[in-house]
Amino acid sequence: MSCLLLLIACNQEKLPEETDTSPEFKTQSNFVNSPAYIYKDSVELKNAMAAFQLEPGLQIDLIAADPLVADPSAFTFDEKGALYVAENTGYPDPMDGKKPDTLGKISRLIDSDGDGKYDQRTTFVEGLTYPNGIMAWKGGVFVTCAPHIYYFKDTDGDGIADIKDIVLTGFNANRTAQIRTSHPTLALDGWIYVTSGLNGGEVYSPAHPERKPISFNGADGRFHPETLEFQTRGGKSQFGLAFDAFGRRYGSSNRHPLQHIVMEPDQLNNNPNLLFNKTIENVSPAEADGFVYPISESITTAEYIPKLMGKSHQGTFTSACGTLIFESEGLDTSHKGDAFICEPAQNLVQRQSIKNNGATFISERVHEDWEFLASSDSWFNPVFLAHGPKGAMYLADMYRKVIDHPSYVPEETRGALDFESGKGKGRIYRISNENWHYTQVESIFPSTAKADNETLISALSSSDEWERSTAFRLILEKASHTIVNSLKELVLSNTIDEGKVKAIWLLYHMDSLDEELLTTIYENNGPEVKEQIIAIIGLNKNISSQLAKSLIKGASDTDPRVRFLTAAAFGTDTKSQWLPYLANIAQQDASDPWARAAVMTALNGQESKFLKILEAEKTSVNYHQLPMWSELGELIGSSVPSQELKALIDAGINSEWDNPTFSLLLGLLKGSERGQSLGKEKNYLDSFTKSKDQLQALIQETADRASSSEDSLTSRIQATALLSYFSPGTTEGTLKGLISPSNPSEIQLAAIQSLGNLNSSETGEILTETTAWKSYTPTTKGAVIATLVSRPILRDQLLKSIENGKIKPAEIPSSTRQSLMKAKDKKVKMRAENLFKELESGGRMKVYEDLKSVLDLEGIAENGQGIFKTNCATCHTFAGEGGNVGPDLSGISNQPSLAVLLHTIVPNYEVYPGFQAITVTTNEGKQITGRIAAESSNSLSLKTAYGSEENILRTQIKNIDNPGVSLMPNGLEQNMNEQELADLLAYLKGN
Repeated sequence: MSCLLLLIACNQEKLPEETDTSPEFKTQSNFVNSPAYIYKDSVELKNAMAAFQLEPGLQIDLIAADPLVADPSAFTFDEKGALYVAENTGYPDPMDGKKPDTLGKISRLIDSDGDGKYDQRTTFVEGLTYPNGIMAWKGGVFVTCAPHIYYFKDTDGDGIADIKDIVLTGFNANRTAQIRTSHPTLALDGWIYVTSGLNGGEVYSPAHPERKPISFNGADGRFHPETLEFQTRGGKSQFGLAFDAFGRRYGSSNRHPLQHIVMEPDQLNNNPNLLFNKTIENVSPAEADGFVYPISESITTAEYIPKLMGKSHQGTFTSACGTLIFESEGLDTSHKGDAFICEPAQNLVQRQSIKNNGATFISERVHEDWEFLASSDSWFNPVFLAHGPKGAMYLADMYRKVIDHPSYVPEETRGALDFESGKGKGRIYRISNENWHYTQVESIFPSTAKADNETLISALSSSDEWERSTAFRLILEKASHTIVNSLKELVLSNTIDEGKVKAIWLLYHMDSLDEELLTTIYENNGPEVKEQIIAIIGLNKNISSQLAKSLIKGASDTDPRVRFLTAAAFGTDTKSQWLPYLANIAQQDASDPWARAAVMTALNGQESKFLKILEAEKTSVNYHQLPMWSELGELIGSSVPSQELKALIDAGINSEWDNPTFSLLLGLLKGSERGQSLGKEKNYLDSFTKSKDQLQALIQETADRASSSEDSLTSRIQATALLSYFSPGTTEGTLKGLISPSNPSEIQLAAIQSLGNLNSSETGEILTETTAWKSYTPTTKGAVIATLVSRPILRDQLLKSIENGKIKPAEIPSSTRQSLMKAKDKKVKMRAENLFKELESGGRMKVYEDLKSVLDLEGIAENGQGIFKTNCATCHTFAGEGGNVGPDLSGISNQPSLAVLLHTIVPNYEVYPGFQAITVTTNEGKQITGRIAAESSNSLSLKTAYGSEENILRTQIKNIDNPGVSLMPNGLEQNMNEQELADLLAYLKGN
């Protein structure tokens, strides 16, 4: 059901026994008219204000409204206080390949009387398609409007841009306007970052035709404002990008409110043999756990289809966007550092507190069952948040009746929805402490006077993040060395760390940060400032002895993020002298996968030396450290010569058989498979043992560890995996016992994978044996099918079992059936066609039309729960249960039944790029089908339809087939009758 994610606004049934602990909210009644500009309908605006429910102690002010501003999707302030707004009036873009509208504009708003409310407008730029991001730079603005990024500037003072340059182009604009590059944001490193919009492109600068286009798919990026060089970065953000005061980058997507981009591709690429390829950590609770508490009655598109309307209850994030890490003090000091996330589909903004969590962070909602800002007006659509003048928070409201995109609504119901009402409307609000008054707040910016060095230094030390960022931008724009001495004084002073880190990076950009100063700053500051020094040191390919002193101290710092960044920095300069310090980090932070990844990236070619250092401390290893030993073994096994590999395996077999030894052996053998050339025989432990007695003892010890309920789950899983590295005919019986339902599911799945790795006809017979087949849960059955189709010998056994009637053809997912029917092996193709042709015939839309009558049946939700567990739970989560392969369905109760039915029966009706199924064929002939969960230049991670994750080095890949279809199979209805389908719909609808 991967496409069900695309039905943006969704809700989950309220959990039982919840109590309302909401405080008493003050009615927001601040005046809405600017003395210099009278809005046409003040009553409407006052009603909108009165509909707000805002955190007590705060106030909200309207600073601009239609017709002064229309359809604001993003905005930026310049240092003079002019407000530039990206007006996305054309949204939603037309469907069916029609020509894009050109209703988009950039407006320039002026507060002529200094009261903090805007009263004058010029249309700065018009004739754009769907502008969705904007950033001030050198008197003009960068604007994201796929396929382009523009630079606009007014040079003659009439408030209308006369410079209109396309600085970058090639961003994909072939999907809906919801998923396009956005949020240009200046970072401490001097680059402007943009979201991918879950999309890709072939990006180049027209000003530099000599450069090759940068091809990417779904990765965030950055460009340099002066050179216009474009690079891909970590993260896959949709419509949300934010930095905190210390340069940590966060993104978001519809169902993932807050994601920390922990590592960058160039860091992962330091070690070409590393399989780890993730860059993102979900900081906030996501999908089914990302609760929101709307107060509006009309929340979703279902509101406008009475026949299909669901009941409105507590929801979950479905359109998370416009994220801001608030770093000013215009609310109160308790808000500083918190995340604020827009949820336009449910008319609210949520506040979350962020806490350290090893190398990354974790967040939680601040208010238990109410929101920072919510409105009972269903037209209120907050889409963008930003810092702004005088320490306040500013918010864009793209005021629309329906904010959803028509592409994600069933065709026959689109006509019942009004996607036009609200076009031309829009508001921008300011949120502040209730005792805060705009005209009484002293500030450096906004100012029409040209800022001198003294003013800029003062602004860098401000408690207002907007002033600090404005000063940072202005200094970077001018790049005048006359300010260097003042910056040095600032970084050595007792000013706030938030200003100090900006000064440090400015000195770096001006080549004025010498090694002695770097060391001094590191010695005299806390972890947030140390992070900057380590990051800057990490930009050096050759770390000097002077700079190394800081890194060496960082390896034993009390702060885990400092240690993590230190490990990553060591990776830029692969000297063996860093290994003891990396070992210290590895042992201390082995339970943190990000720390392990940082250490592994830094080893590049020195893994064996690193192993010797760890072995000296092997007696103190705990089970949390076992993954590190297996990951290290895998790196070594994939990269060292065969003689060195043999010596390491020999040493492991002939040493004490403790947990780290077993973990290392498993890693060495797994790595050897990745490193071996095509056609080379698999390494089995049999060939390394000295005698049959030693071999039998090793097999027995491994089997005992795998079966022991007293051992840690990590140790058991690793031992189960190791059982596949004894020659066929020796461990199948043990593995057969481990797939018994009496074992934990993790052990069952590991045993299934090990049987597949043995790749013999006997293992195929074990996996398809009738009694075992009937006892499989949906998850284990899915894993078995994936294993059977991955290799020719096992594939033959699967087809034979279907031909013999042991397995029903309908038990095989449609995607697998179709893959077999398209197999390059003509015999496999013919057998599959004979078995599956009848099931795969007929158009999906016809099936959908024929099954609409199901909606007239009375479904029984209790029965639907069991049907969900059998048919859907392997991939999808609903009500807290299930897998995470496809989108979480916990919030679809408010969606039209027709829509749920459509995307269930026709999963390829609309497929997000991130949920398209691809098939990878490896050099050894193994086939793996799944969606790309993560990727780097070295490897891919595929999430299969059965919940497993497969990591593949790009050097192992023979070819990739991406037909552009959903990972969810067609033919789900073949596993149930019409009443059961009605029951499933009733369960998902919460009836």
